Amino acid sequence: MKLRTLIAGAIAAIAIGVTGAADAKTVVVEKNHKVIVMKGHPRYIARNRVIEVVRARHIRFVGQPYMYRGYYVLRCYDRFGRVAFCKVHPRTGAFLGITVRL
Repeated sequence: MKLRTLIAGAIAAIAIGVTGAADAKTVVVEKNHKVIVMKGHPRYIARNRVIEVVRARHIRFVGQPYMYRGYYVLRCYDRFGRVAFCKVHPRTGAFLGITVRL
């Protein structure tokens, strides 16, 4: 009974490994003397980069950026002083605009 369970578990692990490796995206990050390989993780820009993008446009912001519906959102003030939200693309870091409502 244990041998049958062990064989079934091994076959299942191999099947999951083969199917997972075929469709997983591989990202290689090279830092000074290290090479980091991440599989299956989309690369998003850092949150401090979102703040730099908004600051470069001379927009006042409040708080920290967070993910909402696939975009980084940062609470900010529009040109009339109303509270609005700045949207930044998470992969490219492109500024997508200011919206009063999401």
